[in-house]
Amino acid sequence: MKNINSFQVIAIVGIILSLVAHGILWLTNKNVENYIYVYPTWVGVFILGMLINPYLSKHDDHHHHH
Repeated sequence: MKNINSFQVIAIVGIILSLVAHGILWLTNKNVENYIYVYPTWVGVFILGMLINPYLSKHDDHHHHH
């Protein structure tokens, strides 16, 4: 996962936290109607980040350090 941007980081954290929340709901035997739709939303945010990543990256190689 090289060169991910903030949209992608937010999406990954969102998926992880949604899974944790889903697990807590399952353990407490509670149900939130249409909760499953949160996952495609996070995937959409990740894909959006992937699509705009080339526009966010800086192509300034003058300050590249080895």
